[in-house]
Amino acid sequence: MQYERTTLPNGLRLLTMCVPGIRSASIAFFFAAGSRYEPDHLAGISHFIEHMLFKGSKNYPSARILSETIEGVGGVFNGSTGKELTSYTARVPSEHLDVVIEVLADMIRYPLFDPHEIEKERQVIIEELSATRDDPQEWSGLLLDQVMWPGLPLGRDDAGRDETVAAISRQDMLTHQEQFYCPNALVVGVVGNIHHAQVRELIEWLFHDWEPRPLRTWTPCPPPRDVPPVAVVYKETEQTNLSLGTLGVAHSSPDYYALMLLNAILGEGMSSRLFQSIREERGLAYDIGSYTSSYYETGNLVVSAGVDPSQTEAAVQAIVQELNRLCEVPVSERELERFKAYVCGGLILGLESTQQVASWLASQECLLGHVVDVDEMIHQIQTVTPQDLQRVARTCFAPEWRRLALIGPEDPRQIDHFQKLLTAA
Repeated sequence: MQYERTTLPNGLRLLTMCVPGIRSASIAFFFAAGSRYEPDHLAGISHFIEHMLFKGSKNYPSARILSETIEGVGGVFNGSTGKELTSYTARVPSEHLDVVIEVLADMIRYPLFDPHEIEKERQVIIEELSATRDDPQEWSGLLLDQVMWPGLPLGRDDAGRDETVAAISRQDMLTHQEQFYCPNALVVGVVGNIHHAQVRELIEWLFHDWEPRPLRTWTPCPPPRDVPPVAVVYKETEQTNLSLGTLGVAHSSPDYYALMLLNAILGEGMSSRLFQSIREERGLAYDIGSYTSSYYETGNLVVSAGVDPSQTEAAVQAIVQELNRLCEVPVSERELERFKAYVCGGLILGLESTQQVASWLASQECLLGHVVDVDEMIHQIQTVTPQDLQRVARTCFAPEWRRLALIGPEDPRQIDHFQKLLTAA
């Protein structure tokens, strides 16, 4: 992965990659800011600010003008807020790259935070929170985070809560944005048929007078051990949506690649163990899979499924059995090689578009302070052994770390019973 890097005197980092022969360019602005940086009473403010940046800025004073300027040159743009990063991304024909970068720069440096627009968007976000609760599968994942990190920022919905969103003021937004949106917290990634020198000149012109500020810190969130491991929300649904989580690893952990492979073996793709055992062999679920989340100092692995309420207990038992098997029985070399090929192929295919590469460069630099080359990742994956997998499984999948969230027509009085299922041998 051949890219060029420039750091401005104010700390802003620019990473570019030239891809000749295409006619587009992708831009990614990533800030080291997200929901885990927020005090509890301002939960959701990072997400609220992200929404408001699309509502007008000094030189593009309305949402319509912003969108017409970018879409009027054939571009598309979007924003996203996570627990550790907030991003603004766009893709545009290469000849109009300067237009889109200028718009994004104006959005992040000079947002209007118009009071009327704030009140309109407040209601939109509250409706967004309601929509999440109408999606039991998504809700069960959020509920699991609450069980895993109770009372901690990593356990909160990135969008906040109804009561906090309702209370966030314009001044709160101005203060928070000034604290977290600074050049030394920003990484810009640009990929496409572009030249680094030209992009650097534009970025320097747009940002050279932006003064750096001390970077804000996040709240450490080690998952507590002795907490209630099961949460049940009764809801009249056709299925029970379950999320069964275990401990994960930080994104800088030396065990990151072993957990990546464990996740693939467990629940990624139609050849994964969970898909084969729970769907194909036992018919307990139509939808079953797993994913990992990694943060600065911790992480988790989550198995999610939608099952007939009569099969909830059997599904939980089957998932626990697969976790136990990974702890007790080494993965065969043949199976490991197959999933190494699957994971490495996914990395390569996942970086085929300019937008994905731009976001990769910016997010890696923002989180780690450097970019991990894909070839280096593939090398690290290839060096993982069955013994590494079993060692990491025994740590991360230990019964004491298992957590369960259920949303559906389940009896909340059965929590103790489900807790026993989690720790079954």
